Amino acid sequence: MFQVSLLGRRRSVFYGWVIVGVGVVIQMLSSGVGGQGLGAFLLPLEKEFGWSKTALAGGRSLMQLESGLLGPLEGFLVDWLGPKVIMVVGAVLFGLGMVLLGTVNSLWSYYVANTVLAIGGSLSGSIALFVALNNWFRRKRTLAMALSQTGNGIAGILVVPLLLFTLATFGWRTAAVASGISIWVVCIPLALLVRRDPEPYGAFPDGVSAPADSAGSRQGDGLREAAGPGVDFTLKEALRTRSFWFIGLGHGMAVMIISAVTVHQFAHVEQDVGLSSSAAALMVGVIGVATVLGRILGGILGDRNDMRYLSAGAMVGTSIALVIFALATALWHVLVFSVLYGLFWGMRGPMMSSIRGLYFGRTSFGTITGAAAILTTASSMLGPIFAGYMADTQGNYVQGFLILAVVSGLGSVFFLLTRPPSAPERTSREVLARKGDG
Repeated sequence: MFQVSLLGRRRSVFYGWVIVGVGVVIQMLSSGVGGQGLGAFLLPLEKEFGWSKTALAGGRSLMQLESGLLGPLEGFLVDWLGPKVIMVVGAVLFGLGMVLLGTVNSLWSYYVANTVLAIGGSLSGSIALFVALNNWFRRKRTLAMALSQTGNGIAGILVVPLLLFTLATFGWRTAAVASGISIWVVCIPLALLVRRDPEPYGAFPDGVSAPADSAGSRQGDGLREAAGPGVDFTLKEALRTRSFWFIGLGHGMAVMIISAVTVHQFAHVEQDVGLSSSAAALMVGVIGVATVLGRILGGILGDRNDMRYLSAGAMVGTSIALVIFALATALWHVLVFSVLYGLFWGMRGPMMSSIRGLYFGRTSFGTITGAAAILTTASSMLGPIFAGYMADTQGNYVQGFLILAVVSGLGSVFFLLTRPPSAPERTSREVLARKGDG
């Protein structure tokens, strides 16, 4: 707890919510600049250098590869060194990557910039943040993670339009360098505020007065019946469960779609639908608003209901949105897509980390989450390249996005197949040993 002045009175605020606020701002900049907004650089780069969409998308896929390969190591480092150190280093490298992007003059230097961006974005991204939030929250875990990710949606409302304005007014090189400097100025000081655990500061998860008060929700109670109270899986134990693989496969298919849409949404709207860059910016803004609402809704529902079914429903909703986007011929089609896509993306996103924390516990959460990044890497790499290849060969993105709609529907099946894992064998032996000692 820490004290703040509110309406003339000193009030106690649980520090976990400060970490949530830090996550909002950092996610807002990283998503707005290195995620949603990065696609805005594709057309200027294509015009200046004549590179194909496939080659440009390859830079994004390289980012996904770097993030995936780094995931297991990052998870281990976060569990070992703590999230603060990792997030600070990540912010330094992420800003450097944007500065390097503003200086590229060849395809290889473009790929180098994307490599640095990938490492920095991964280290300053969700794994380190969610390790901290998984330690600071129990009953409100999904809500905390969801609120921290509202920065992704706010990015579409604030950061992306500002980036597009800067790009159109001052050029893509200035926009990239200015973005990198902004990341250094904002994200490094905020990352220094992150703390690993509440206990060293005399607090307990969710801000309760004693650890016994932090019992989970109904969903958590159901899990404790399967895995026993307070069970923390090791990575090796988690890898032996079907839940780890089904969650990873469903998550991977979701990330494939997000990466493809993020990279190619501007080109599809401007070249295939025939709308202006202002319309594309409006689309991103609407997606941002819908994503924020979806995050909040998903956070509230996820702490009270079975996240498997909510995630599956969100994947089906994403399929419908992609069909509308692929076949869009007018602005209102694009706006309908924006609302549905943002809403369902927002709902599903925070559940991917929350359900892992619920199923596998706290001690090795970073390592387990990092290992899961290997599953999402191949699909997130494939998404942009596949959509770019389809556009290069078919002349538009229509068929590519329709195929991705089918992929999203398939992803819902994996979430439906997920079940809470049974307790590791060692916990059963430990329980028997304690009974024997008694």
